[in-house]
Amino acid sequence: MSPALILTLTAFWRTKARARRLRTRAALLDWQGGRLNHFLTRQAPKAAAFADLAGHPLTDFPVMDKTALMDRFEAYNIAGIAADRAWQALETAGRIGRYSVGASTGTSGNRGLYLVSDQERYLWLGTLLAKALPDVLSASYRVAVMLPRSSRLYDAANESRRLALKFFDLSNGLENQFMDMAAFRPNVIVAPPHVLVALARTGLPLDLRHVFSGAEVLDPADRSEIESRFGLTVREIYMATEGLFAVACPHGTLHLCEDCVAFEWETEAGLSSPLITDFTRRTQIMVRYWMNDLLHLSDTPCPCGSPLQAVSEITGRSDDAFLFAGGVTVTPDVIRNAVVGADRIITDFRVTQTPDGAVMLTLPPDSAPALPAAQQGLETLFARLGAAATVKAATAPLAAPTGGKLRRVVRERRSAA
Repeated sequence: MSPALILTLTAFWRTKARARRLRTRAALLDWQGGRLNHFLTRQAPKAAAFADLAGHPLTDFPVMDKTALMDRFEAYNIAGIAADRAWQALETAGRIGRYSVGASTGTSGNRGLYLVSDQERYLWLGTLLAKALPDVLSASYRVAVMLPRSSRLYDAANESRRLALKFFDLSNGLENQFMDMAAFRPNVIVAPPHVLVALARTGLPLDLRHVFSGAEVLDPADRSEIESRFGLTVREIYMATEGLFAVACPHGTLHLCEDCVAFEWETEAGLSSPLITDFTRRTQIMVRYWMNDLLHLSDTPCPCGSPLQAVSEITGRSDDAFLFAGGVTVTPDVIRNAVVGADRIITDFRVTQTPDGAVMLTLPPDSAPALPAAQQGLETLFARLGAAATVKAATAPLAAPTGGKLRRVVRERRSAA
């Protein structure tokens, strides 16, 4: 048995064993506290940024974000590898010694790097499989992964010899990938929601057992169309450059990976942004890393019985919340609901706030009859919240992104002078 397979299976069985053993919230948090303390004492100080904090409680560690990480990249990985060296490696072999180098898509204009060891890749794979495809050892899966950028993390699946996985690069064009994907005959698909919607509309004969959504916000209208077409519950995977954060159970409930990551929360108006501490990472150390995602946490128990915190919805990003004079902030989920709630024929849209504060609503031509109602819906929303906003509305073809993520609600920034 290869070392890759041993590591993958070890993580797989450990993840399943923890799920069987830690059946209550109290037991889970007690176990997590012990692992977190060990990580902060023994592992985190191996990175220069945390060298003076060995043995300190989590609250003594500074909050970090992508800017801090990229400004001192060498201080947050145990190998001391600088960002410029990592960028160079990314453009060539994608490796530095025993480490793989990857990067985010940079949808927001700020790409982030990550380093991961081969051991971490296999442990990540085993954990993900245990949560997403727990019967993988007794079933045969052919997994099509359709994303704008590949990763060495996905290579680990084929190296494990337990899956047939093929990556389809969306940067080469959406429709160009569908026929090749169908020829692969997958029974599992992992793709962003806008890709799953486009695939659902092709009518290609696909015999799927699981459909996973990731990399973008899954809007309710998209979920409904995908599930109607394939007759399956869409299960979300919440994963980013910074790590694996949540996987939906077979009931479709998104559960945080609290057996790998400790979450702290910054909460406002019912939405929460996480500070994540991944106590399983050993190369690039992530402690109290602020994610700009906005989540609705659920207080309703899931029928699956898992003690892992359930997430009702990932609504968007905090830096896409619209800002108006007088300190009025309107979050992406509220804006989305105002548009799609105006008329049932609206299934796609874009709402953009320009740097001068104006709001532009765009619907596709086939939704033109709903444009006045959607515009009125936004104007009513902003007026109710005390936001002085001018809403302009138009119809235009809405192309799917090829090199990045679909964001239906976007706040534009002023370009640097």
